[in-house]
Amino acid sequence: MNVTFLIILLLMAMVVVVYPYQGKFPRIQILIASLLIIGVCIGYWQWGSWESLTQYTRQQALLKSIKNPQELIDKFKQHLEKNPDSARGWFLLGRLYASQSRWSEARGAFHQAHLLDPNNEQINVNDIQSLWQTNHQVFNPNIRKRLQSILKNNPNQPDTLSMLAIDAFQEHDYQKAIEYWTQLLSLVPPDSVDAKAIRQAIAKAQKQLKQ
Repeated sequence: MNVTFLIILLLMAMVVVVYPYQGKFPRIQILIASLLIIGVCIGYWQWGSWESLTQYTRQQALLKSIKNPQELIDKFKQHLEKNPDSARGWFLLGRLYASQSRWSEARGAFHQAHLLDPNNEQINVNDIQSLWQTNHQVFNPNIRKRLQSILKNNPNQPDTLSMLAIDAFQEHDYQKAIEYWTQLLSLVPPDSVDAKAIRQAIAKAQKQLKQ
């Protein structure tokens, strides 16, 4: 993805988000909102996808604030027609589809990105997540093998730990689920919403273990 294309996307996001509020808020507030949008987009471009469930939720909230995300999708598709070897372009297209729960289309985009850049951890994680979603949220040997491979290379990969914990819980391996969630708990801020949810999941698994 080139710089010109990124600038176009930034301008589109700013117009869609800020335009409805013209005349309702002082210009300084609109300026601040614009700077925040630019900061989020540049940060996402610079460092890649969000690595935790909290960050992924924030991305969804941002995209939902855009009235017509299909315009962004169309722009990415046009770009990819001219640059089909752009792994990052396919990855970002997949994230846009995923934010709208269009998992079949997300799966196709992530899979293409994975073929182009098979060693990219975040692309691999998202490809697995989309595979799980299109498999009716059912784990299978292939999904488990790929998750374990990621965990072997990065024992603290949060999305992988979360998915493996869910799989273990569904398989009634409550002790293993507790271990995964406990490890995940150490990676999030102790007073965060995520931490609270993980503690509740651990408590539920502990209750099942006692029974």
